Amino acid sequence: MCPVEKFNPHKTSALKFKRERERDGRSGRSVAIREVTLSEARSDALEFGLATDIFMQLKSGKEASLYIASWRGHPIVLKAYRFWHTSHASKKRGWFAPARMEALAAKEYDVLMAAFRAGMPVPTPIGRVANYLTMRFIGDGLVPAPRLKDMVIEKPESVFEQIVDDYLTMYSVAHYVHGDLSPYNLLWWRGKAWFIDMPQAYAVDTWCNMKRVIFLLERDIRNIVAYFEKYGLIANVEEIVDRFLGCYVPENQMRAVHLYWSKRSRP
Repeated sequence: MCPVEKFNPHKTSALKFKRERERDGRSGRSVAIREVTLSEARSDALEFGLATDIFMQLKSGKEASLYIASWRGHPIVLKAYRFWHTSHASKKRGWFAPARMEALAAKEYDVLMAAFRAGMPVPTPIGRVANYLTMRFIGDGLVPAPRLKDMVIEKPESVFEQIVDDYLTMYSVAHYVHGDLSPYNLLWWRGKAWFIDMPQAYAVDTWCNMKRVIFLLERDIRNIVAYFEKYGLIANVEEIVDRFLGCYVPENQMRAVHLYWSKRSRP
């Protein structure tokens, strides 16, 4: 089985231990933590037991790079959250702090696992060590599934309903909002949309900010409704959000929901 490292921001991660060994091997000279290269990703993944091989880089985003890898002959995806230069607003001195990026990897693993256990179509999480996360490869052979935005859907109404229903499962069963749902973060494979990219997901629980939950829900639903308008589908964002809120709200968060409804009903 692939390892799953327990995240603790106050303790040294497996990656930091490895970097310290590299530093000690260079007579005490410090080793800069840079954006992960293909060779470094392969070396780290093999040493940590996350993969048995890495074939190629799939894509590079603002926070992480994706690699097509394998686990004992089965294709998987290795996601490497980067520590180096980025344009993201939360950068610090030109790079992401290692503990923060490890926290993002750990969070995405947890969200994917909750969504998978709830029955959602998501890449099954496999392992996580430091800033590395592995998950099921969605595609055929080594050809990744296309994003929804690049597809022409034959039955848009049923696909729209599938996405809304699965998102409702994520909200009401897994108790998360995606936070960045759009046709860019949905893959099209085997006749359905698969949800991906969840490091920004927000937990819906007794400690959450329900105003933020509603804001993210509205934005996510609006993105999906806007995409399907090109197929002639018309859907009411507020009605869909109400459907979500009618299925689940933490008991101590009902006041925020009532305020949201009252403000909306004002002339």
